[in-house]
Parts: sequence; structure tokens; C-alpha cells
Amino acid sequence: IYPNLTYKKFITITNFIKVNLKITKKSSILDFGSGNGAFILFFIKKFFLKNNLSLEVSQPLLNFQRSFISKTKFVKTHHIKTNSLDYLKDKTFDYSYCNSVFQYFVNDKYAAAVLNFLIRTTKKRIIVYDIKNFDKKKQYKETVRKRQNLTKKEYKKKYNDTPIRFYKKKFFIKTLKILKNKYNFNYKFKDLPSSATDSRFGYCLIISKK
Repeated sequence: IYPNLTYKKFITITNFIKVNLKITKKSSILDFGSGNGAFILFFIKKFFLKNNLSLEVSQPLLNFQRSFISKTKFVKTHHIKTNSLDYLKDKTFDYSYCNSVFQYFVNDKYAAAVLNFLIRTTKKRIIVYDIKNFDKKKQYKETVRKRQNLTKKEYKKKYNDTPIRFYKKKFFIKTLKILKNKYNFNYKFKDLPSSATDSRFGYCLIISKK
């Protein structure tokens, strides 16, 4: 779906997350939907992090991460069962982030459960990076289709089994309002860095625990 992630764009994204999380040295971090491990590895080496957690739905990707990432526990997540998120204690990690993952969740119930999980298990700050904007859904799909030189029929066929979820901000506002009855935090929405890939089609959510 995306053009190749260049080193320059990778640094743009990591710097954005670093600045907004306000990570401090020798703390701990949770990466929800860690993929190939590039981002969690960057933060571990940059801030000498320890006792981290990498959560990923793909076992092959977790096996790959184990070959070069240390000071980290690797756990396979379940993309549907919300009770699979219950095993961690409250405030286990100092910081947590979720990078371009919400778009792959099966429904709003699971998305709300992940938000609860991140807030419950994090002590300081959370960032949900690259939430696909529902109001830009049509423009996003058309951009991807043209980039890949597909007809509308070809695009529909190609992505029929991997639909992308788009979110209105009011979904997060409503969900966070409920969660504030359980946890003490502030939150804000923020635009993505303009130099990042397809930044105009998404936004991020930053949550600060009190």
C-alpha cells in the first residue's frame, strides 16, 4: 500500500514519536503491532531501554525480531479476542506506541479494547501514530489506486481480503470519555509530520497519564 519506507522517512517518524512521547533513558516501552521490529530497536538503542515488550500478530515477524533485538519480551497477539490483552499488570511500561496498526483492526470493539490496554499498562505517555482519517477515505483509496496503476475493479479485488479501517475522531473522543471514568489522563490529536508518507490522510492521538 505504501511506497518504500526510506531511511529519511523512518527518521522523520521516529523523531516525531520520540518528541511526543518524551522518552527518557533507561525506561521501558511497549510496541503494539511491532512488525519487523525496526522502530522498537531504534528506541532501545537510542535510549538504552530495558524490560520492553514487542506485541505482534505475526509469529514469523516475532521470530525475526528475536534474532537481533535484546532486552525485550516477544508476545504474539490475537487480532480478534479482546481478552487476550488482559494478562499484563497495570502501569507495566513507562511509554507505549502503536504505529500504523489501528487501520488493520477488525472492528471498533477491538480498537477500544486496545486503547484500554495501552492506557491501563502505561505509566506516562502513549502515542497512536497514523490513524486513517475517515473524512479522507475516498482520497486515500484513490491515491493508492493510482500509485499502483490499478483500475477500480483491480483495486477492489486486490484489497478485498485486507480492508483498511478509517476512524472519525468522535470514535476516540467517545471511547476515551468512557475510559476517563477508570483512568486519569489527558489527550490530544495531532497532525502527522508533513514529510511522512501519506500524512495528509491520517492523524495521531497522544495520551498523557497523570
